[in-house]
Parts: sequence; structure tokens; C-alpha cells
Amino acid sequence: MSGTTEGEAPSPGHPLDGGCLCGRLRYRITAMTSAYWCHCTQCRKASGSAALPWVSVPREAFAVTAGEPARFASSPGVARSFCGSCGSPILFEKAGERDVDVTLGTLDTPDAVPPSHHIWTGSALKMSEGLGAGLPRHDEEVPGES
Repeated sequence: MSGTTEGEAPSPGHPLDGGCLCGRLRYRITAMTSAYWCHCTQCRKASGSAALPWVSVPREAFAVTAGEPARFASSPGVARSFCGSCGSPILFEKAGERDVDVTLGTLDTPDAVPPSHHIWTGSALKMSEGLGAGLPRHDEEVPGES
């Protein structure tokens, strides 16, 4: 069970735990940089959803605690990790980036980390217009974000 409550950022004393649908892959995060909705075509195709919420985490603050993720090179320098048993997408890693991105919906307490903005809205689907209403929307990636 996750030690962080709604609205409380993860920290070493109050980590956030999460995992895949079947429970074979588990992870823990102890810090975060931001949380956001991504509307890019690749995230939509990888998740099967109109948009995908992510939480950015310093690499050293993410640890797999059970299981071994499968990996897919979705584009040059980019790896997406997922459960090889149930297929739940878990992690996005871009070579050379300080942070990795964890799928927010796989957290045990996803409401603890509400997204603060949207990225890649230039490729957003019409059906996703109401998601995260009122949050800032950026046509592309925000500098410093994954």
C-alpha cells in the first residue's frame, strides 16, 4: 500500500507505489518533478487511450520492486516498459533525460498526483477536450518535460 495520501508529493518517507493490472510488476517512486496529460500520437497508440496522464520522476527516484518489465524501443532513443504478462504500460524513458515518466493510472493512489497541464495538444483528439478542463494546454512539449 502506498504511504502517500491525496495531494501529498512522494518523498523517501512517503513513497508512492504502483503496479500493473495482473500485479506481477510493482514499483515505487520517492520523488517527482511534475504530472501532466500527454496527447501525442505515440502515447495514444501505446496506451489505446485518447490521452495519457504521466508523472515525471527523477531516474534515481524510480525502482521496480517486483517483477521485470518488458521493453519496447518505440522510437530512436526512447524505450517504453510494460508488464510482459498483462501488457500494462508503466514507464517511458528517453536517453539522456534526467527524468523518466510513469503512467499515472498505474499508481495505487493516482489521485495523490493530479496532472497540472497538458502537452502535445496540437495532436489531441476532439474527444479528449474535457480531460483536465481548465489546466494549461501546450501544443508541444514543455521545455524540461519528457
